[in-house]
Amino acid sequence: MKAGLAAALVVFLPVPAAAQSDRLPTVGTDSVVVAAGKRYQGNRLQRFLYGNTYRDLWATPIKVPVLNLHQFAGGLRPLKRGGGNQTKSLRLVTPDGSEYVFRLVDKDKVPVPPGFEGTVVEAIARNQVSAQHPAAAEVAAPLLTAAGVLHATPTLAVMPDDSLLGEFRKDFAGQLGMIERYPNTPDHAAGFAGAVDIVDSDELRGRLDKNAGAPVDARAYLAVRLMDMLMGDWDRHPGQWKWARLDSSRGAPWEPIPRDRDKPFISHGGIVKAAGKVSPNLMTFRSSYPSIRGLTWNALEFDRRLLSGLEKPVWDSVAEALTHRITDSVIDAAMRQMPAEYQYSAPQLASVLKRRRDQLPLIADIFYRYLAPVVDIHATDAGDRASVTRREDGSVEVALRSGAGEPYFRRRFEPAETSEIRLYLHGGDDGAVVSGNAAHSIPVRIIGGNGTNWLVDSSRVGGRPRPTHLYDRGTVSGVGYGPDSVFNRRPWVAPGKPAQTPGPDRGGQIAPILGVGSLGEIGVILRVGVTRFRYGFRRAPYSSGIGLSAEYATGVQGFRVSAVLDQRREASRLHWSARARMSELEVINYHGLGNDTPGDPSAFFHVRQRQWLLLPALGFSLGSQGEVSAGPVMQYTTTDSVLGRFISGNRHYGFGAFGQAGLRLNLYYDGRDQPGNPHSGLLFDFTGSWYPALWDVNSAFGVIAGNAATYVTVPIPAHPVLLLRAGGKKLFGDFPYSESAFIGGPNSVRTLKMQRYAGDAALFGTAELQLPVASFPLLLPFNVGIFGFADAGRVYVAGDSPGGWHRAVGAGFWVGILNPGTSLSVNLGPGGGGMTTLRIRTGMSF
Repeated sequence: MKAGLAAALVVFLPVPAAAQSDRLPTVGTDSVVVAAGKRYQGNRLQRFLYGNTYRDLWATPIKVPVLNLHQFAGGLRPLKRGGGNQTKSLRLVTPDGSEYVFRLVDKDKVPVPPGFEGTVVEAIARNQVSAQHPAAAEVAAPLLTAAGVLHATPTLAVMPDDSLLGEFRKDFAGQLGMIERYPNTPDHAAGFAGAVDIVDSDELRGRLDKNAGAPVDARAYLAVRLMDMLMGDWDRHPGQWKWARLDSSRGAPWEPIPRDRDKPFISHGGIVKAAGKVSPNLMTFRSSYPSIRGLTWNALEFDRRLLSGLEKPVWDSVAEALTHRITDSVIDAAMRQMPAEYQYSAPQLASVLKRRRDQLPLIADIFYRYLAPVVDIHATDAGDRASVTRREDGSVEVALRSGAGEPYFRRRFEPAETSEIRLYLHGGDDGAVVSGNAAHSIPVRIIGGNGTNWLVDSSRVGGRPRPTHLYDRGTVSGVGYGPDSVFNRRPWVAPGKPAQTPGPDRGGQIAPILGVGSLGEIGVILRVGVTRFRYGFRRAPYSSGIGLSAEYATGVQGFRVSAVLDQRREASRLHWSARARMSELEVINYHGLGNDTPGDPSAFFHVRQRQWLLLPALGFSLGSQGEVSAGPVMQYTTTDSVLGRFISGNRHYGFGAFGQAGLRLNLYYDGRDQPGNPHSGLLFDFTGSWYPALWDVNSAFGVIAGNAATYVTVPIPAHPVLLLRAGGKKLFGDFPYSESAFIGGPNSVRTLKMQRYAGDAALFGTAELQLPVASFPLLLPFNVGIFGFADAGRVYVAGDSPGGWHRAVGAGFWVGILNPGTSLSVNLGPGGGGMTTLRIRTGMSF
C-alpha cells in the first residue's frame, strides 16, 4: 500500500535526473590538509557561553583536493568577485563560457547592527559562525538530488596559489572553499541542467509582473522549501535563487535553483540559542522543528506569492513524496559526502535528519496553515480577467486568465483555512466579476491598480448584496511600487521620493517592555510591560495596538500602571484611542501657590497622591508626523492625610477624594529627524481641557498647556546639536491644586525639585548645547559627549510673579551606546538655595 502511494505521489515532483546534470569534473589530483577554521575551536568559557555548536569540526584538519585551475572543466579563468555581505566568492569561466563559483567556507564578515562593528556584539556574531556546519553544502546536494529539484553540486577544495588568479590571488590563494557550477546559459555550450534561459530573482519578478507567459513551477518550489525546512536552512532570501526554463515552448515554467547552501543544519547554542525566543532564526538543529516564523525568516514574501495557487492536497502530496524519496539510505549516503575526518559526527546528524524527515507532513501542514489565513493573488500588467465565484458551502473559487486562453491561476479556497482573499490586478485594462450566493463566505478584496478597470460584484452573502471590497474602479493612474518590493508587489504609500513601504498588513506581534531610569527625587524607576500590535489591510501603521506597563519608583515608593489602546480604520486618517492610568508619581510636592514660596523643610511639602485617569479620544492624523485628537477626560484623585504635611494642614481645593470630568483637545507634531536622537526638526505639543461644574468641581475651569522644541545641528566640526525649548501653562477659573501650573523637574527647570513652584500660569524655557566628543568600540559602541544648559522658569498667580525668573545653569556629560538617545547622563549645576546638585538621568532628548 505504501509503495503504491509513493509511486502515485511521485508525479507531483520533477524527476531526479534533472538535478544531476551539473556533476563536477575532477577537482584535481593534488591535496592538502587544512582546518576549516581553528579560530572557532573555542575555550571552555566560550563553549559554556555560546555552546559547543560545530566547533570540533571547524578545528579538525581535513584532507581536501587542490583546485587545478588549468585542467578543471577545460581550464578556469577568474572572472569577477562575488558574494554578499558575509562570504567572499570568485566567479570563474571556462573556454566554452560555462561558469563556476568558488565560495569560501569561512565568513569574511559577519552581520551586526550598524555601529556595533569592533564590539563584543561583533565578537559574539563571529563566534557563531561555528554554528554552521562546514560541510553542510556537500551533505545537502545528494538530499536535493533525491528530492528531484535543480541544484548545484559543490565540493570542498583549496584554491591554489597560482599566478592565474591575478588581482584575486591575495584574497583567495590557499583558502578553503566550495567549488560548484554557476547557473548560466553560455553561448557555445549546454546551459546549466540543459536550461535554455536562466534569470535571477529580480528579473523573474519583472517577467512575472509583465505577463502570464511563463509561470513558476510552484510544486518544485514547494519541494525546495520543504527541503529547506528539513535541513533547517532559513537563509533563502531572493539573492539565494536562480530560475531556469528547461523548455523553450510557450508556457514552459520557471524551475527554482536554490544556491549558497551554508546554513543547513545550523545549530546555535548557549546564550545565543536562548536569544532565539526573540529572533527565531537563531535556531538549533534537532529532531523537532523550530518555529515556522524562523524557518520562513527571509523567504516569506516569496512563499506567499509563489505558493498561493496550491491547494492543501498538493501540499500533502509533495510532503508525502519527499518523505518516501528521502530514505534512510539516501540520508546515510549524503553523510558520506562529508570529509572522512568528519564522519564521526555523521550518526548523530543522520539520526536527526531521519526524525525530521518523518515529520515532513507535519511541518508542511504547519507551513500551509501559516500562509493560508490571508492570501495575496497577483495578476500582471497585461490585461487580465478575473472570475470569483462564491460557493454555497462558503468556499471561494478564483480564476485568472489573460485574453481568451486557459486560466493561468485557478484555486478554490476553503473558509476553514482562509479568512481573507486579496486579488491584485495591477496594471493594464483589467476586469473582474464576482458571482454566487452563500450564507457565509470568505471576505474578498479586489484591487484594480493602474488602467481602466471594470469590476462587478453580483454576489450575495447572507442575503447582503455586493459584499466584495472593490478598489480602483474605472480609470486609475499614479499607483506606484517601490524598487525593492521584489515578490511582495503591493502598492506603496505615497509613491515618489522618498518612497514608503506599505508596512505589515496581516498577523501581529507581541513585544516586552523592560526599562530602568532615574528622575530626581522620584528615584530609580523600574518598568515592565508588553505591547501587542495587530495589522490589517491598508491600516497604517497598524490595525490595533495595545500597551500595558507598570512602573515603580524607589524614591517615593509609588507605582504607575498604564494601559493604551489605539484602533485604526482602513485607509482613513480617523482613529480612536483610549488611555487609562493609575499613578502615584504625577504630583509628589506642593508648596502652595506663588513664585516665592518657602522650600524648607523639604519633607513638609511632600504629597502622597493617587490619580486615576481615563481618556478616550477620536484622532485625526496629520500625515505621518502629527495628529489632532479630542475626547472626554475623567480623572479621580485621592490625597493622603499625612500628619505634619503642608497639604494636609491647609486642605487645598482638590484635597482628599476629588473627581472631575470634561473635554480635552490635543495637537501634536513631531518633525524631528530621529525622535530618539534628534539632530534637526521641530516638536510641538498643545493641550486644551475644559471641566464643567459637575462631580466634585465647584465651578467650571479650563486649562491650556503647550511646549515646543527645535533641534539644530551647528555646521562646525563635531556637529554639536543646539536644543531650544519653550513652554507654558494657563488655568482659567478655580482649579484643584493638582492641576496647578508647576515648574521644577526635568521638563522645565531641571535643578529644581519636582513641582517646586505652582501658580495659575507658568512659563519656562531651555537652551542646551550637546557636543559629541568621541565614539569608540569597547565592549559596546560607546558614544561620549558633553553638554551645557541654561533653564529658566516662573509661575504667576493672578498676574503677579514675585521672585522673578528661577534660573539654572549647568554642564554635564553623557556616556551612551551608539548615540545620546540611549545614554546615561550626569549634570552638575546650582540647585535651589544656592546648593550644588548632582543629577543622573537616562536619555538626552526632551
